Amino acid sequence: MKYLFVNAYSSKNRGDAGIVVGMIYLIKSIDPNAEIQIMSSYWKENTDFYNQYGVSSVEPVWELEKGQKSYLRYINGLKSVLGVLLNRDNKSIQLYKNADVVLSVGGGYLYSSRKGPLGIGLLNSLFHIWVATKKKKKVLAFPQSVGPIDNKIDKFIVKKVLKKLDIFISREEISTKFLKEIGLGNLVEIADIGFTLPGKEVVYPKITKESGMKIGLTLLDWRFSKKGIGDREIEVYVSKVAEICNRISSKNKNCTYYIFPQVTVGEGDTDYEVSQKLLRKIKSKNAIIVDLDGFSNKPEELVYLYGKMNLFIGSRMHSTIFALAGGTPTIALAYQPKTKGTFKKLGLEEYVYDVNNFSIDEIYKSIEEIIESGNYPIEKVTQEIEQIKIGLKGKLI
Repeated sequence: MKYLFVNAYSSKNRGDAGIVVGMIYLIKSIDPNAEIQIMSSYWKENTDFYNQYGVSSVEPVWELEKGQKSYLRYINGLKSVLGVLLNRDNKSIQLYKNADVVLSVGGGYLYSSRKGPLGIGLLNSLFHIWVATKKKKKVLAFPQSVGPIDNKIDKFIVKKVLKKLDIFISREEISTKFLKEIGLGNLVEIADIGFTLPGKEVVYPKITKESGMKIGLTLLDWRFSKKGIGDREIEVYVSKVAEICNRISSKNKNCTYYIFPQVTVGEGDTDYEVSQKLLRKIKSKNAIIVDLDGFSNKPEELVYLYGKMNLFIGSRMHSTIFALAGGTPTIALAYQPKTKGTFKKLGLEEYVYDVNNFSIDEIYKSIEEIIESGNYPIEKVTQEIEQIKIGLKGKLI
């Protein structure tokens, strides 16, 4: 069968890439001869990455070009909508026609822009789902978070498009509740497919048995997610994480901190700067930034690397998912509701904190308990992984 994935992002966002790769593994476990094409505005830079998996990176119908002015993006979007309504054909539309199934990739991209209604990202994502429904294809949305949706017009459009899908899979109860409230009936709930991603061994010489206690961290500049967040809030956040690390070091001298910049898409979407800030604030000499661009090109390798940690503190949601998939006790600093919902679904809600107002004392106490007692309920993750696989396969077959 032929499968078209829509709404993929840059493969340099390793969390989003992990979702897509997890989908590839799942589909090929059911249909070994599957022909898979992955549609994204980052289709050119994604080509080599997806070639590794024997799938194609293809051009979207409505491309959001880098550096393009907003008004031009809206104009191109309007042209694309008219083209579909008038049944105009092109190479990208033909991909929809040839597909047996269209899958909107898992993730958390359906939310209102903090600038106001009708955000370009939301409209672009909904458009590529809408095209599939107009072409009368079987359409599934893989496990996703939806929201926050802050205004009536965005809610109206989201409902209008999503109700035409065969199945919409929510990945946590916060999104499920919202979608039920707006009247979506074609709804099921299954946790994030990133949990099913297998680990793949990769050599990183600075992670050894002699490293002592190993603590992995991901940070991000999360101001994009909330109104009114600026340099001060990000500085406070980094300082608080550093203080937690410094307290850990005061009791555990033989502790190494591995800071992973998981997202390196480019200007405005990279974790390098905030990772450097954290490195400068950690007093221990045993702290390093792991340059993933230099040696790791597959999200499965992150599952392996994060699985080598004794403890993981993550702000990137998929870093926490990969760490849990690797069997590592994990604490999440959530910048959006999706992380809280995901951890609650696993019964791990006591290990997730709000990124903007977490208590240093509270998190440090939780870490102490994990280190001393070793009673983090990681077995809940193992059980959930099998349920995710069974649930998703059931929706595809």
